[in-house]
Amino acid sequence: MDSLFSVWPLDERSNLNWRMGEPVPHSHPFHQVFFVIEGTGSHWVDGEETRIHGPWVMLVAKGKKHLYLPDIQAEGWMFDFDEDFLDADASWVFSDFLAAPNLPLPKDDLCRQASDLARLIWDIGKIKADGTRAALRHLMSAFLHLLQPRIREEAASRQAHHTTDFKLFQAFLRQLDASFASEKEVEFYVRKLRCTPRRLASACRAVLGKTPQNLIIERCMLEAKRLLLHSDLSIQQIAAELGSEDQSNFTKAFRKVTGETPSGFRKARNLVKPPPSPLDESR
Repeated sequence: MDSLFSVWPLDERSNLNWRMGEPVPHSHPFHQVFFVIEGTGSHWVDGEETRIHGPWVMLVAKGKKHLYLPDIQAEGWMFDFDEDFLDADASWVFSDFLAAPNLPLPKDDLCRQASDLARLIWDIGKIKADGTRAALRHLMSAFLHLLQPRIREEAASRQAHHTTDFKLFQAFLRQLDASFASEKEVEFYVRKLRCTPRRLASACRAVLGKTPQNLIIERCMLEAKRLLLHSDLSIQQIAAELGSEDQSNFTKAFRKVTGETPSGFRKARNLVKPPPSPLDESR
């Protein structure tokens, strides 16, 4: 059975439904991301209210009790998706998003690009044809990656309020970013972080529900995907970049995680070419 993915415009109809449906706080068995381009409103998550002034991105993780009430008709998009809809690399970005679920955006190039991507996801989502889910997964990943630097900035500004688990988790991610190509064992990271394997495992499980070893593998595969998509390096060269002397072992590991060979992944993704934005063409 395919995992859930849907996208909805925040238009007059959805605003009317919220206002007339006597809305109450509720939860979902899936994640939601709201991208409010224009409009204001209030958003409650687990009883805590945040005032929204678009442009704004907000995350509701699955199981969280929330209520969103726009003051007036909002313009933007709402994405619903199961956790397993995202590729491993997008899940990696999502871990940052969990730390900063409310992200105000200035009206700049990044906001314009995010808006273009959201509209493209909406347009492709209306096409009932083979291959659209793969394209939607790829584009949703790109949407989250585009926002990642801002998400991390917002998370850093709130760091003083985070738990010790999250601080250790963030320290692990920073060390992992610096060392993943050469260091694949958990023991290296616990030595650097001066903690026990059990303590690191507990922090990773509390924040993201994954083991340190799984996160090491996912980080390596994220870099492999980046090199496959954005470089001309051969598969053998990419394997070497990631510390694997044997191309066949790299291919087996990549296929185990993604379900595709490196060459198949590169070929399939190169076929997904978003059309140019009208705003770009007018420049």
